[in-house]
Amino acid sequence: MPVVIGRRPAELSSDAAIGPASTAIVRRVTAFIRNVSFDAADPYVLAVFWSEVVGHPVHPDCAPGDHEVVIEPPGGPRLYFQAVLESKSVKNRVHVCLQPADLSRDAEIDRLLAAGATLFADHRTPDGAGWAVLQDPAGNEFCVTRADSERHP
Repeated sequence: MPVVIGRRPAELSSDAAIGPASTAIVRRVTAFIRNVSFDAADPYVLAVFWSEVVGHPVHPDCAPGDHEVVIEPPGGPRLYFQAVLESKSVKNRVHVCLQPADLSRDAEIDRLLAAGATLFADHRTPDGAGWAVLQDPAGNEFCVTRADSERHP
């Protein structure tokens, strides 16, 4: 599926796929994010926590004790939780960054702490900027940034 991702000057527009007169740069979409995957000792328990975070239910076909559990928010990507034997031992190389939709950053952090997250690192600054790094019940780090309303008062 071709997607226009930018514009290029007319003198550089010679791609046969888009024609010499066009200034659009077209690239082929070769992949999309199907899942954001979480390793866990108990995938169902972790999925219930993330269900609270994103406000979408655990898939109705999933049950406690399952080795694979999913949450399928409309518009994706799916959140996929899989059973693993080993525990987390180092910092995540990839993590989720959350931006509150209808709460302030600090109110969202409070909501997530009440849901079972723990505060891992606090990078909030006195001027209201910054973010906080939280951990889910399995120890996976994720960030909470400011809401749009806090970025553009």
